[in-house]
Amino acid sequence: MNNIEDIRKNINEIDRQLVELFEKRMRIVSEVAVNKAETGRDIYDSKREQEVIRQAIELTKNKELASYTKEFFENLMDISKKYQHQMIPAKSIENTKLDKEISAVGFQGVSGSFSDSAVDYLYDQSIERKNYATFEDLFKAVQSGEVIDGVFPYENTSTGGVSDVLDLLRQYDLYIIAQFDVRISQCLLGTGKSSIETLKYVYSHPQGLLQCAQFFKNHESITPCPYTNTAAAAKDVSIWDDETKGAIASKKAASLYHLNVLIDNLEDNKKNTTRFIVVNKKLSVNEGASKTSLIFTAAHEPGALFKILKSFYENDVNITRIESRPNNKRNFEYFFYLDFEGTILDSKVSKALESVKNNCGYFKILGSYVVKGESR
Repeated sequence: MNNIEDIRKNINEIDRQLVELFEKRMRIVSEVAVNKAETGRDIYDSKREQEVIRQAIELTKNKELASYTKEFFENLMDISKKYQHQMIPAKSIENTKLDKEISAVGFQGVSGSFSDSAVDYLYDQSIERKNYATFEDLFKAVQSGEVIDGVFPYENTSTGGVSDVLDLLRQYDLYIIAQFDVRISQCLLGTGKSSIETLKYVYSHPQGLLQCAQFFKNHESITPCPYTNTAAAAKDVSIWDDETKGAIASKKAASLYHLNVLIDNLEDNKKNTTRFIVVNKKLSVNEGASKTSLIFTAAHEPGALFKILKSFYENDVNITRIESRPNNKRNFEYFFYLDFEGTILDSKVSKALESVKNNCGYFKILGSYVVKGESR
């Protein structure tokens, strides 16, 4: 049996070769980044990434190591994307107006959803609208150019951040160009035959159900049923035409799907508000932009998160929100989402972000964007 020193020498030699290969790979990654910047292609290419990981797993002769190969290459892909992001953003930033001409805007759900209402507030009524079944379908539509802008719920005053949207912002090369708050008034809807007494099941998006939790505590005979979307629930309740089934959705949905409003303002928080964001393919600093969002990771060591947040304090940048999401590739590690005042064109923000880059692992700017007033 080799002694520990001989084993370590072998590891050191392998590490030396790995570093050489890593540097060689990153030089090629930089060439790819330049090509993408010149051709306008996106950094994130899910098909290519999955193909690289699949090939690596197939090349692994010891199949007991397959899961570790997968994790190794997933991390390598993350590092490559981070490196490309740091090379491209300065070339990608544009100064544009929010009211630019666009071909179409997308939202999740069906007509009558709160996202549909957010489109009402943000765009002219003549704009072409396309609706999508899931948030990821809409992200893909913006990524492919099927729609120019996508409107997403981002955060609610009662239920917090919309986790699916937060995760997708990290996975796709899309950027926030505007933010807008919409007052959310939830209504209990039923068919012409329905009443509080006849209802047994009420359908809505999980966040809609959570926003009306007190109603279900007061009516234990009624079962809350999660659904893909508030308006989709209203639409199907109308089709079912069953007095035992109701929906929680907007007045607009009630009108569109010919349902009765059994209770108005059903939400627990009478100031219930959802913050929506507009997402676009380009990292743009729009006219009137005043806020920036960022994703980063912090090392598992004392003071790591403090060092990052201290950068904002030292540069007089006001943080308005921080939230964490689990890293599904690494147990009990987290991505941090940060909103702060100012834009990436501001000198004090640039200084803070430069310091953040030096103290974090993963780093992605989600955009500097316009903050619109609250709709009521």
